[in-house]
Amino acid sequence: MVQLKEYKVLKTPVQGSRPNEPLNELQIEVNYQLGGWNYFNGDLEERGVYLSLHPVRRGNGFIQTRIDGQLHTMGFKILLKSLGRKSQKQLDIAAERIIPFAETIADLYSEKKYNEIVQLVKSAYKSEY
Repeated sequence: MVQLKEYKVLKTPVQGSRPNEPLNELQIEVNYQLGGWNYFNGDLEERGVYLSLHPVRRGNGFIQTRIDGQLHTMGFKILLKSLGRKSQKQLDIAAERIIPFAETIADLYSEKKYNEIVQLVKSAYKSEY
């Protein structure tokens, strides 16, 4: 099975509401989401394969993250492919195409170049079609 989750160290740690506890790694994960209403932003989201990016702090067996309403501290997700139901094959395909770019994605995230991340991910995912 293909690795669906990767952690990369951020060049510039994300300072959130707790400056003495910066989020120093980016969790990069390919996953399937059922879709439906997102209660945080009120949007109706599609079912499908997503790439989720979340800055985290790992230590002492725990993973910390922040929910403070800011894009840079909470992260975001990108729809890679709409699917009617979960397919492990589609998850593996997405991970094979995206995870090799994990270091580049982390660097762009540190520089707050979110649009470039979206363009990179979409072009990497579509490159094999």
